[in-house]
Amino acid sequence: MRVQMRALRLSTYTAICLMAVACASNREPSKQVLIQGAWQAEFEGQAMTLEYSVEEVTVREFGISFPYEWVDDDHIRLNAMGQEVVSHVEFEGADIMLQTTEGDTQEMRRVR
Repeated sequence: MRVQMRALRLSTYTAICLMAVACASNREPSKQVLIQGAWQAEFEGQAMTLEYSVEEVTVREFGISFPYEWVDDDHIRLNAMGQEVVSHVEFEGADIMLQTTEGDTQEMRRVR
């Protein structure tokens, strides 16, 4: 009986450890990963599609690209024709991105 209890405790402990490791490895993707892809946004009444790669954002409708970089885990710095802009980036799930620049928030929706 004592051996069975010890074996049961050991197997329970092992199962808990394995579940903890599995949960820890299933973290959500970082913002640096989530931002990549195409996003639909509206600027001054005009719909635009922005496509983010690792270091560049392209405005599809105009065929122009601008470099950007991550300042920290929550902010990107965009250099658009010599004008530098820093935006706070948040995600509401994987399909809605909010970028706040100087108090103005822009909502973008992922294009699939």
